[in-house]
Amino acid sequence: MKKKWLSAAVVAALSVCALAAPISVPNTVTPVAVQAASSGTTLADMPSTYQSAAEWILQNRIISEDSVKDWATIYDQIVAGNGTLKYVVKWQSKQTITLEQRKQLQTVLETAVNDWTDWLVGYENWPYTHVNVQIVGWAVLDQNCLLDLQPDETVYTTTIPADTSYITDGNMAVSELPTLEPIGDETRYRYIHWADQSYQYPDGYENRYDMYLQATQGMIDMGGFGYHWGQQFSDNAVLGLIAGTSSMHILEHEMGHSFGLTDFYGGEGESDGFPPGGFPDGGTSIMMAGSSQTITNFDGWFFRYLWSYLAKEDGRFNLTAPSTTTTATTSETTTETTETTTTTVTTTVSETQPAYETVSFTDTISEIVPNTSVTFAEYGTFFFQGDSYYHGDESKNLSHYEAGDKISIQFTYDRESDMIQRVDALQLEENSHKVIGDVNADGQFTIADVVMVQKWLLGSGNVTDLAAGDYNADGQLNGLDLCSMKQALRKEAQEA
Repeated sequence: MKKKWLSAAVVAALSVCALAAPISVPNTVTPVAVQAASSGTTLADMPSTYQSAAEWILQNRIISEDSVKDWATIYDQIVAGNGTLKYVVKWQSKQTITLEQRKQLQTVLETAVNDWTDWLVGYENWPYTHVNVQIVGWAVLDQNCLLDLQPDETVYTTTIPADTSYITDGNMAVSELPTLEPIGDETRYRYIHWADQSYQYPDGYENRYDMYLQATQGMIDMGGFGYHWGQQFSDNAVLGLIAGTSSMHILEHEMGHSFGLTDFYGGEGESDGFPPGGFPDGGTSIMMAGSSQTITNFDGWFFRYLWSYLAKEDGRFNLTAPSTTTTATTSETTTETTETTTTTVTTTVSETQPAYETVSFTDTISEIVPNTSVTFAEYGTFFFQGDSYYHGDESKNLSHYEAGDKISIQFTYDRESDMIQRVDALQLEENSHKVIGDVNADGQFTIADVVMVQKWLLGSGNVTDLAAGDYNADGQLNGLDLCSMKQALRKEAQEA
């Protein structure tokens, strides 16, 4: 039976945990520039406060549970595929899915994968700046579910009896589950054949697939499974990911399992729990269901830490410049015959890594162009790409700030282009409009701000200005701030 890892990200758990666990707003950043090595950031740059927690997780969870023992994690798949990752989608559903939705799903998967691997860009010996994700086939119960099917789309209609016991045993079913499960051509499935070094994939390794994304009718919409074989969600959840109505963090959580990261269901220091002393920087992790809706700074550093550990394993990764083979066809035509000659050309692809630097400072914004650039009074101009660099974490979205705001920030950027690659920490030090509680940034503190914070704590909305919501000035935005905001509005109404 396939090994399944359960994510207990049900609605109730999200609601309770979001209110109970503080959501950290980054503390003041020390205004010192940190120069990384010329090839990028190294393990030596990991914050010292992260080291004991990272080592505890590695030894007591990762190694003890053998979650990275097999050379089949997404780390392995990406390197073996020379920076590519290939999916077959198991559409275990009677719902239809349009051509445009199928195209968008590939984009969703690529975004989620790179939300993790962006942490490795410029880090030690990681050789890729971007991972290209492809959906190379659809395994279906009914081919008619694929609307506007194109000639270049690969469809598999083979089915096997469905084992759904792990879904029902985990109380993850809300309606009748399918009795059949579609599968792809598993002679091409890397997860099955990775250990056989002599295995020959039909039509070559480039025609394999690495993982499944399984969409199952009848599953709950706020949960899923993940391991090296792929990820599984309800069909509604997958359609919601495409539409932007499902939370991306559930997909990223399950992908974390596919990289080899573990859940944290137990208590502090327990065999299935979290590290003694809790997680650094506010005690949250995307791998601890319900505690964070984004990949935290500690998550990103542990992701790097795990790569450093795996990269030391002899023979596991081939990190030399890969060779690719291309075929060039030329034709020679006479009045009587046509002769075609095929020439095989081997080329070596070598990717030049940009030079990255991590900086940390406090400065005033003198000009900002939303989703484009920010100019600081002392540190000059940097560019950023909308919402792509901060992994969906609204607390790290520069577009929410305006000229005159004084902020503390830590980020990594490409020195050649001044393009920000990732924001690690961002906090408002002095608000140009100076309205405490004005989380929707409309210039006033009203009941609308309270509603916005309440929805955000329940995981169903975003906050425009997280720092403005830190009503108690303790460096966090949590349920205590919400209570204080409500009390302040009541007092104001009574005095009016």
